[in-house]
Amino acid sequence: MDESIVANLRWVRERIVAAAERSGRDPSRITLVVVTKGVTTDRIREAVAAGATVLGENRVQEAWPK
Repeated sequence: MDESIVANLRWVRERIVAAAERSGRDPSRITLVVVTKGVTTDRIREAVAAGATVLGENRVQEAWPK
């Protein structure tokens, strides 16, 4: 697994928690959407293995084969 994916997801989640706490929001009510535009299926699988659960693709024709 690409450790940069793991590190990036961890960093983003930490920032979400910090921002939520600063604004008085519950971080568990915030959804992180991982965008897969221009990303290979191998990288998508790595992101899912690293804990990404909600994925987004802006073009249906690109999302279908993924």
